Amino acid sequence: MGAPVFREDIWLTRSLRFDATASSMDSRTGSWLGRSLAAMFALLAIFVSSPAVTAQGDTRIRPVPCLHADIGDTTEADILGGTVPLDCGARQTVHGGGNFWVLLTGFSATSRADDPLVLRTASVWQDAVTLQIRYADGFTAQIAATSANTSPRIRPGAFIQYDLPVRNVPINTIVAHVEGSANVRGVLFSPEILTRSQAARRDLVLTALYAGFLGLCLALLCYNLMMWAVMRRRFQLAYCAMLVAMMAYAFSSSGALAWVWPAIDNNDRLRINYGLLTLVVAAAIAFVRHFFEARIIPRWLLRLTRVATVTSLTATTALVVLAPTRFSLLDAANSIALGALLFCAIPMIVFARIRRSRFLTVFLVAWAAPFIFAVIRVIANLGLIPPSFWIDNSTVMAMSAEALLSAVAIAYRIRLLSDERDSARASETLARLIAATDPITGMPNRRAFMAAAVGADEPQRLLLVHIDGFKEINDRIGHDGGDEVLRIVAQILQRFAPRDAPVARLGGIEFALLVPARAAESVSPATLLDEVRTARMPSGIKVTISIGIAEGPIVTEEDWTALYRDADRARYRASRDGGGRFRINLAHAV
Repeated sequence: MGAPVFREDIWLTRSLRFDATASSMDSRTGSWLGRSLAAMFALLAIFVSSPAVTAQGDTRIRPVPCLHADIGDTTEADILGGTVPLDCGARQTVHGGGNFWVLLTGFSATSRADDPLVLRTASVWQDAVTLQIRYADGFTAQIAATSANTSPRIRPGAFIQYDLPVRNVPINTIVAHVEGSANVRGVLFSPEILTRSQAARRDLVLTALYAGFLGLCLALLCYNLMMWAVMRRRFQLAYCAMLVAMMAYAFSSSGALAWVWPAIDNNDRLRINYGLLTLVVAAAIAFVRHFFEARIIPRWLLRLTRVATVTSLTATTALVVLAPTRFSLLDAANSIALGALLFCAIPMIVFARIRRSRFLTVFLVAWAAPFIFAVIRVIANLGLIPPSFWIDNSTVMAMSAEALLSAVAIAYRIRLLSDERDSARASETLARLIAATDPITGMPNRRAFMAAAVGADEPQRLLLVHIDGFKEINDRIGHDGGDEVLRIVAQILQRFAPRDAPVARLGGIEFALLVPARAAESVSPATLLDEVRTARMPSGIKVTISIGIAEGPIVTEEDWTALYRDADRARYRASRDGGGRFRINLAHAV
């Protein structure tokens, strides 16, 4: 009994020592975490801006699209002849939705058989596109596509690629007739003419980026699901939901969905993009709600966040179901609802700062980029800044950074949770030790002794020990001296007791030692008497003890009561006979 308790006590001491240094460790960890995350941001910035992303030897042609809204009275000849006004400078979105003529000119490029030219545009909502490719000799080639058959042309990054016919004559003009354009991002958005080899290099880079992003999300999903199975924290489930939504969004917005499902209408793929992006934001806000400690975020703000989430999901559902009807209005409503949902993160962060959340720093570092890019995207969607391909794809790039950084942030969060759990266990162990330990001698008390003694399968020998004349000892050397005598006798008993034998102070001046009856010869009461008699005591006094011995079963508490009564009778006879001796009562011995 004695030895295991002291081993637990040593563990508790180490745990408490760990807790005493926790704050300094947290500050060092926070400093290291900040440097590590800054390095990750620097590496990501270097990678994104590296020449590999833009391809070496870049000879791509980026013609400026000139627009003319088609109300049914304009032909291709009018566009080429310059008889109708063309808008080459204003933002395309100012013209609203409808049908358009788009003129691409001011360039000259020859499509070679060994490396033909392609025209790429970003995927936007439109019903049909007809391209008239004009060569320097007056020859015209035509390419027609609809949203229903565009999916096979989708390339990584959701670019639509049109292969330009190969001729030994330069191409100098392309006229596009676009039907059913929503024009919320543009009519012919980010057109580029480049060689197929250049397009292949870009495809390789973008495929690697998207594949790396999906692989990272999958790894984080498995990791967080396993951690949730152990820790059961709600923020882990919210994060897993966000990862699933992010993977689905990346799969659709990258164009991979069109490769897997070539028959899908491209406009329907864009509907899916809208829905999945809203799910990403909603899951991200749910993650923020549960990431911080309990009671950090007030209830009114949690209710407001739920309202914003429902509103955003409703607006997105309306856009997905009703588009292209009132597309501009529905898109604006969807963007405003997403912006309001994102805005809910700001007061959450403010309250985390005011109420001193330990997780605020790592959260800000991990989520600063996604939040900023998400806000920029909402602003661009509302037409307050010009749209661009990079803004539309900022979600995946920013969430790639977030996924890398959140792996560290969540690991840090879990580490603090682990520390809290260890501290709680240490507190629980301390409480158990206090409840089972005698405060004066530090040895187990009656409760601990009973827990260890009752239920023994074999007969036991009980040694009941009393200190002789303890009242006179207290009168002579005071209560502090009396307490020291109790501690010395306790130490002697603990040294005397065999390993794992229950030993305790039952109360007052009464101590108990229990050993199996078959090993009774290994415990000599005469030796114990001599050790106490010769021990150095406070003020040089001499102390003796009386020992009562009894044997019997202790299967139940009734057995214990009978055994204790027999041992106490024997101890009484030893005290009556002058003390400093032992007596044995084997009346109930088996």
